[in-house]
Amino acid sequence: MKHTLRTVALALAVFPLGVGLGCRGAGTGDGPAPTQTAMEGADFRLRSDVEAALPGRAKAFAADPGDDAARRAYADILYRLGNVWEADEVIAPLGDPASANAPDLQLPAWMAYLLGDYGRAETLYGRLLAITGEGSEERAQATEGLTLTWYQTNRFAKARELPPPEDTEGASGLLAFMQAFEGEPYRTEWAPGERVSHLPMTNDITQPGALPTVDLDVDGRTVSLVLDTGGDRLYLDRDIYDGLGLTTLATREARYAYTGGETVEEPLGVAETVGMGGVTLTNVPVVGATWKALGQPSDGVLTTQLLKQFLSTMDYDNRRITLRERTPEALAGLLRTFGDSPPVEAPFFMTGTHLMFAKGSLNGHPGMNYFLDSGLAMSMPMILVDETVELLGLEPNAIDGTDYFWVPIESHGLNGLMKGATQAMGNVFVEEGAFWQSGFMMDALLSHQYLWPLGSWTIDFDNMTYYFPAPESRE
Repeated sequence: MKHTLRTVALALAVFPLGVGLGCRGAGTGDGPAPTQTAMEGADFRLRSDVEAALPGRAKAFAADPGDDAARRAYADILYRLGNVWEADEVIAPLGDPASANAPDLQLPAWMAYLLGDYGRAETLYGRLLAITGEGSEERAQATEGLTLTWYQTNRFAKARELPPPEDTEGASGLLAFMQAFEGEPYRTEWAPGERVSHLPMTNDITQPGALPTVDLDVDGRTVSLVLDTGGDRLYLDRDIYDGLGLTTLATREARYAYTGGETVEEPLGVAETVGMGGVTLTNVPVVGATWKALGQPSDGVLTTQLLKQFLSTMDYDNRRITLRERTPEALAGLLRTFGDSPPVEAPFFMTGTHLMFAKGSLNGHPGMNYFLDSGLAMSMPMILVDETVELLGLEPNAIDGTDYFWVPIESHGLNGLMKGATQAMGNVFVEEGAFWQSGFMMDALLSHQYLWPLGSWTIDFDNMTYYFPAPESRE
């Protein structure tokens, strides 16, 4: 059977150390160094290898909970499976802020970061920094962990407490950018009387490969941006970036799926204002992207860090993106919109600067780690890594004229939101090693063609939870 690729993947997904669909190459420095854990070097290749080892580790821990080595080993394998909530519960007792033992701090700190418990992450990484020596791998992890934690909490000025990147083991381009940044990023100004903003989608999102497009105002210029949660900071086409005269604080080298894996140089700067309907963000980090020159029709990308400033709803039914304040009152108001059918709640965790994962099943195999990247511009709803194709015993089918392949899928989806047969694409990721790059398994990527038929999805970064309409409410 021949299969023709309807559209080309353009998602930006920037993985730690540069692995991903639209990822940068290794060494570009916006992601954390891999967390060293008790079972480093274990001979795990496929998910089935880790799942087979789980019962033994669980039994050893249950037999002697006071054995710290057994606790670390059990938490480690839970982490590798992507069962980060359970891993955090197991390892948290070792995360004593007064500890002088680096292995007791490393995994607890990283679990706190993944789960959005940034106060605890900062405390534990600060302690790890204090007890480790210069040049050590543990100190590098502490530096990277603090950088990421301050990034997520919009406290860029805290980065100046660390030495400059050239003098700091484990430092990154992100640290250099934050140290050069002046003032508080993403300051929010609502229009008088407004605490909700609606951004109309300006295109037909039901077409294969059609990503939602909205208009924003950047420093007085209207720009048309596609929605892509696989990207981090606001992306603007390089000519627009230059035409606005944005202040450049740093540069980086990057590569993406849409660049064909080729490396491009990107300026990292700041916009004075970004108008998003009834709300305006000031002092906004921006990436100057090689974009239109490579055939992309939009002016750039609306990405995760912009959405993260709000309780953000991708409302496909009403063809708009709705932005609410990140307050308990706003969340209560959102939940009331679901009426008598409570929403499906899907917990997620976030690695790197913006990569969000939730649990689901694939071809009846439970516990899969799905990366939710809304910016995959193609007719299929998902991408598989080679290890998942092998695990499920799927036979790749070449897509004529491309390096991609497709495989048939019997069932797929997040827990509580299962769907039936579809097709998935493979051999998309720019670099090898995507499956294990983050330390846990990335089994598959779900994108726009999975998301928009669900009606809407809301990202709640305070509770690290997605909200979807209940399937029965749409019948």
